[in-house]
Amino acid sequence: MKVPLGFTSTLLGVALMTLPAAVWPAQTETAVSTQAYELYAIGKYAEAAHTARLEQTAAGDALAARALLAKAQTGSWSGRGQLVAEAQEAAAAAIARDPKYIEGHMQLAVALGYQGRALGDYIAHQQGLATQARAAIDSALSLDPENAWARALSGTWHLEIVKGAGPLLASALYDASRADGLADLRKAVNTPDVSIIVLYQCALQLLAHNADSFGREAERILIVASNAERQNAFERFTARRVDRLLRAYRSGNEAMLKREIDQAQASY
Repeated sequence: MKVPLGFTSTLLGVALMTLPAAVWPAQTETAVSTQAYELYAIGKYAEAAHTARLEQTAAGDALAARALLAKAQTGSWSGRGQLVAEAQEAAAAAIARDPKYIEGHMQLAVALGYQGRALGDYIAHQQGLATQARAAIDSALSLDPENAWARALSGTWHLEIVKGAGPLLASALYDASRADGLADLRKAVNTPDVSIIVLYQCALQLLAHNADSFGREAERILIVASNAERQNAFERFTARRVDRLLRAYRSGNEAMLKREIDQAQASY
């Protein structure tokens, strides 16, 4: 029997959870230096992480985690495991400095998902990574139930477990369900000023889960995403992925769509 992790690198990319400046929590805007964010915004992720960690604040540590995960996804395959480990450590440091700082919890959930993909489903299950990721997501939602990023993470968590384990085992082992996953993704998509990254990842999840049932809904989300703002390097990277996924879906070629989904989900 295949034992699911239930939370892989698919998202939140929500995924990388790279919050655009316009929707960052106010505490982040004031707590992270302009230099650190500007380095992140232009795609200098290693330099951004280093600068942010020097600040010794929860916001700095969380930005460092985000930058390290961005580098892991957009860079070469070499060294990705180390980047994810460093991101997980930075996210944990952010939580230790300020347990009420929401992004620390979200970045920890994403890093745990990446770690689980690297380890494989069985080892990830044995180490309890899905449960740890769920706890981090729940902490984020307790701080801000309306946060689009946290909702998107939660939706991904549910759907990936259901897809990997089947609905009965997913419910028995993790209390995961397709209904909860879909509800969370839809709530994330309908949040005001939602980021292109959240939109892309939610559409990707719907297509990966069942393109026949949710394809039209995913297409509508991708159309909105194609017109969304691109304020930094990672958002521009995501915009290219939006275009490819939309073209693949509209082609009507199932093999082409599957390749695009598989490539996106295997980006780590």
